[in-house]
Amino acid sequence: MRETIQIENINSEDFKNEIINGVVEQMRNLTQNSTAKTETDTLLTREETAKLLSISLVSLWSLTKQNAFPVYHIGKSVRYKRSEVLNALQNKSTKI
Repeated sequence: MRETIQIENINSEDFKNEIINGVVEQMRNLTQNSTAKTETDTLLTREETAKLLSISLVSLWSLTKQNAFPVYHIGKSVRYKRSEVLNALQNKSTKI
């Protein structure tokens, strides 16, 4: 649905400032949303993931084998996405 904007009795300088303020606000929102998403999609090491869950590395390995959450192999390294680990905690059907 399109909005109609009607501008009356505004000079060109005020109009320019309104546009600039709108663009600055949109860029600020994009930056904040991008930062929030990046923080939650961080790849964690096994140690960081175990610490986040407050469990031992053995327990983490057991959960990994049970497919409690996805695991990513980068070379010989094992990584977990922070957002997926947190989602698995909130998911009632996953038994952690």
